[in-house]
Amino acid sequence: MTDFELGFPSGQFAAHRVDLDTAMALEEAFHRGSDLQQIIDSIADPAVRAAAQCITNNLANHPARGQGNSADSINWGYVTERIRRYNQQPSDDLLYRIGTHTDNLTPEDQDLIQHHQQGSLSSEQRFRVLNWLACQGFEIQGDLALHIFGREQLTEWLERSLHSYPDFEFFLVFEFQPKEKTGWDSGINFTMHWIPQPGAPEPSVECDFAWSLYWESGQMFWSEWMTGGNQFDFCLDCYPSQDSFATPGSFCEEGDRYTTLTDEEMGLMSVAQLLEHFAAVPA
Repeated sequence: MTDFELGFPSGQFAAHRVDLDTAMALEEAFHRGSDLQQIIDSIADPAVRAAAQCITNNLANHPARGQGNSADSINWGYVTERIRRYNQQPSDDLLYRIGTHTDNLTPEDQDLIQHHQQGSLSSEQRFRVLNWLACQGFEIQGDLALHIFGREQLTEWLERSLHSYPDFEFFLVFEFQPKEKTGWDSGINFTMHWIPQPGAPEPSVECDFAWSLYWESGQMFWSEWMTGGNQFDFCLDCYPSQDSFATPGSFCEEGDRYTTLTDEEMGLMSVAQLLEHFAAVPA
């Protein structure tokens, strides 16, 4: 059998009738430096299985084993097909396949996902893969915050928000924005803010509580130094109740600067509206 000297071996497997999903799974295992045997043994056709075994044996000592795929070697057809499937039915498995194929999930990420996260991606890991896809021009259908966090997490945060800030509407919005709009690199950005409702206590000017829209780079939502490792938990730790950032004796009125939405704010869905709008969409 011809030994293609490639650091990107899926083409070898596919050329010998290994289906694309299995070929890519073998490639991912090859670049992780992990055992390919279980994948090979799952191939039903004896001739195809034997061919895959031969290719694997030839690649065992390949210098690219355990190294990532280079940008020039990305199989764009594979990525396009995975994002098509993701848009039909989002899943962590598809994001994992894309992320390992494009090196947006590191070996450390893969170890966490496989051995500590029961196969699920963290919200920050999902963001990294989705941000790369968006920057490559792929269309991601549906709501990005829902993709990144899932319904369970957003529902929990909404309940905590309602308990802590009952007179404020909670917004958490992620969207792709070009550099021309923000002044920093193109990518998925976010705003997390609470818009006061009429009768809510006025936010104090001495506090940095986010009571109106403010865009930040998406990656800024997570950081190890913050309480809980994310902006939401950090905010509720700094301001455990609406009284903690309020101006005593002052309340918002309909039509004032606190309750009057900008055109951009009017185009956003609150978390409550988001969960209701996508009620039939799997988390």
